[in-house]
Amino acid sequence: MDMARAKATVDILPQEPETLEHMKARFPAALKDRIDVEIVKNHPETAPSKKRKHVFDYADGMRLIASTDICGTETLVHISISGDERYAKSIHGSHEEFNEDIFLRLAAFLGHQPPTTVQQFYSQSGVLHLFFKPCDFGIRTPGKG
Repeated sequence: MDMARAKATVDILPQEPETLEHMKARFPAALKDRIDVEIVKNHPETAPSKKRKHVFDYADGMRLIASTDICGTETLVHISISGDERYAKSIHGSHEEFNEDIFLRLAAFLGHQPPTTVQQFYSQSGVLHLFFKPCDFGIRTPGKG
């Protein structure tokens, strides 16, 4: 393992599974602050993944990280979803099962059908990143009403 990967592994917050009710109660606070992605690029220690306020762990190994990101002139709600080995085994490594599970969990987590994403992609490490309009989460942005 190279040193950069070893450091990244050490920097990951330990799993702290919570009930769905507790995660739902914490969710608005995770979106309250704006995260400037340019600052995070230069100071990775400020990333939402490093702050428990933004990290939501399920008992089966799924992890959701939520934040409101400033990307240049745009503000977006960013939800990233990953899972450990336990979670991968539970969905049999299938992208179809993963996508279906994500949709169902986001609906339960949000209390309604998830809004349409503005953008989504998988990072090289296999983490799914979903981006949404802030207004879909009741967040007002300057000049947007």
